[in-house]
Amino acid sequence: MLRLLTATFITIFAASAMAQDPSQIVYFSGQQIQTDIRKAPANEIGESEINLIERTPQHAGILLRRTKPGKAEAHTTEADVWYVIEGGCVLTTGGSIKDGKEVRPGQIQGSEISGGTDYKLGKGDFIRIPPGVAHWVKKIEGGELVYTVVKYVDK
Repeated sequence: MLRLLTATFITIFAASAMAQDPSQIVYFSGQQIQTDIRKAPANEIGESEINLIERTPQHAGILLRRTKPGKAEAHTTEADVWYVIEGGCVLTTGGSIKDGKEVRPGQIQGSEISGGTDYKLGKGDFIRIPPGVAHWVKKIEGGELVYTVVKYVDK
């Protein structure tokens, strides 16, 4: 019995060691992030973004810089996890999206949120927004908001 357990443990350990792929590690220094986000072009709502990892239907890791409020949005199957690096904003969550339209499958956008709860986010703050919850950067504070968003499917 001990031999069987030992053999099973060795097989599992060897399989997990072989499954590890160091080439899949993603690393960005703080200096590189600052340089890259400042060089990224802004869209019509003052938002610059860099994909830190590949976007798939299951996940994304995005570095964003905003200088203007955005559109209200909700994702039917994706959760968002935000971490603020610099600056700040007023983020409204919950409530209902005014003039909401599905712009892509599972992605609803509109002009603003009525109702909801305001959060004043600043450097070092973290927030998780579950799937289906409306959210909107209502106001930028301090001139900009630099943050990371990790999106993942959470049905």
